[in-house]
Amino acid sequence: MGSYFILQVFTVIFALSIATTIFNKRILGFPQAIGVPIVSAILVFILQWGASLLSGNHFITINIHNIENAVRHIDFYDFLINGVICFILTSSALKFKISDLRNHWKPISILASISLVLCAVFFGGMLFGFQALIGHPVPIAILLLLGSALGATDPIGIKGVLSSVRAPHHLIVKLEGESLFNDAMCIAVFMTLLNVIQGKNFTLIGTLETLLYEIVVAVLIGWAFGQGILRLLRGKHEPESLILTTALLACGSYLVALFAHASAPIACVIGGLIVGNRWQEILSETATREINHFWHTVEGIINSFLFTLIGLELFILDLNASMILGGIIAFIVLHISRFAANFLSFACFPSFRRNSYNGSLTILSWGGVRGGLSLALILAVANHPTLSPYSSILIGYTFIAVLLSGVVCGLGLPAVMNAFYYNPHEETEGFKGWYQRLCHKMNRKGVKYIVGEDANGSETITVYNPEQIADVKADDGVAALHDPSKMTERNLLENPHNF
Repeated sequence: MGSYFILQVFTVIFALSIATTIFNKRILGFPQAIGVPIVSAILVFILQWGASLLSGNHFITINIHNIENAVRHIDFYDFLINGVICFILTSSALKFKISDLRNHWKPISILASISLVLCAVFFGGMLFGFQALIGHPVPIAILLLLGSALGATDPIGIKGVLSSVRAPHHLIVKLEGESLFNDAMCIAVFMTLLNVIQGKNFTLIGTLETLLYEIVVAVLIGWAFGQGILRLLRGKHEPESLILTTALLACGSYLVALFAHASAPIACVIGGLIVGNRWQEILSETATREINHFWHTVEGIINSFLFTLIGLELFILDLNASMILGGIIAFIVLHISRFAANFLSFACFPSFRRNSYNGSLTILSWGGVRGGLSLALILAVANHPTLSPYSSILIGYTFIAVLLSGVVCGLGLPAVMNAFYYNPHEETEGFKGWYQRLCHKMNRKGVKYIVGEDANGSETITVYNPEQIADVKADDGVAALHDPSKMTERNLLENPHNF
């Protein structure tokens, strides 16, 4: 009769995904990337509590050990890194405009490379001090490895959060662009540190050569697949063949890059950018709308699976007071490290420092939501002989940091945005009002903006509270004294070429 294992697994995952998604949508109302893992974690707590409550009951029992073994056998790394991430990245790349990348490639590059490396270094150093302080020292190399895994922002989480706020276009482009391109850098830094921990020879020149090879070959593979898919899209097609062709772009470019030992994420992102920015020249508006609808649906299904699995990872954690405290500290250290890394990185580029919208770096630093990639990398190596003594810390800290990142950074981003961009509907009462007032303290200059549109439909960013920088009024309150320095400051704050 055969085995029903695969069917059983899909049935359970579908049921859990539906339950968590519906509960989040109807009860919590959080963005999917944040709410679903929370609901999954709550479900795990309920199951564990129910199992302990029914212990010794002869009629109803919950075998937690069987569930834990099933969760342990889920290859999270294989599911995400060698599986669905190619579809997630390609779906995002198909909608990302090359013109936006051309206009903002410098800040995106800094965020996805220099800032990521500095964040891992700061995180490893500060957490090393914390572990030594509590009497449970962990080697600095292992904490740097953890920092590199937690350095990657999650494209799914970013999109889920940004969909709930009225963010200016330049910030959306930078956050989404960083999340698309820093995956490759994150994996490269992570694998380099893993090789060092394993005792393999490490040289700076050799590492840079390897990184350059991975990037260049990945770009070539992505470009070749993009051009090839564009040729396949020409002519008459059924909707199904169009969808299958773009699916081939995702998994084909990723697979070839893996075989070539190149950066697979970069390959499928480049391919998606090429196709997504030129298919309107080949396909009708109806066809592109159908393909985008398909990818949006697939992305939603994968997200439900992924975030449900993240919550279920709680089964394999041995949570206790010290682990929870350490995870919270790790999240705080990660948050501080990202702020410090971003501000230090852009401090090296005076042009960004001089020409910047008020609050841009603060919002970009706060909006770095972590997700499945961080957890997948740690789960893939946690049982390695060198790392196994610290596996509980690595997995526990990563899980708690990822969960808190969604809750604190994701849910808190609208309030941070309101501190710099005027929102007449911001919360003023209760806990949300108190939190909003707390976020307003981040705006030290006091200058806020309004995002609007000009006569041509283009986005405009203008100063909302010009009294902060307006000309000085005379004693009679009517005449205004012209202050050229104030006008210069206002023009600088509203410069459309600002960072």
